Amino acid sequence: MPALPADIAAALRPQIVVSNEDATIKARFPSARNNSDEPSEGFFDLRADAETAGAQRRALIGAVRRRFAVTIDDMLPITAGVIPTHRLIDAEQGVDALMMVTRIEVDLEDEQTNVEYFG
Repeated sequence: MPALPADIAAALRPQIVVSNEDATIKARFPSARNNSDEPSEGFFDLRADAETAGAQRRALIGAVRRRFAVTIDDMLPITAGVIPTHRLIDAEQGVDALMMVTRIEVDLEDEQTNVEYFG
C-alpha cells in the first residue's frame, strides 16, 4: 500500500518523547507490563495531550481496586438509566465500600443472582 502525502508529512515532522513514571505504582506492581522496562507507547500531536493522557493513565492504574463475585439468593432489581452500585460489606475480605456492578447474571431456575463487583 503506497504512503499518502499526509502519512509522509506526519512521519517527517519533528518528534518529542514524553515519559512519566510513578515510583509508587512501579513498587506496587513490579511485574506489570510483563516485567518490561520499556514504556508503553502513545502517539500525540502535542506534549500537553501526552501529559494529560499519562496523568489519566496513572490515576486509573494507581488506585487500588478489587473484584468480587457475589451470589444473592433473590432476584436483583435493575434500575434503567443508572450505573448500578451497591455497598459491599464482607468482614472476611476486609471490604466495606460502595462498589460498581460490572456483571449481572440472573438464574431464573434457582431464583438467584450472580453479581460481579469492581471497586
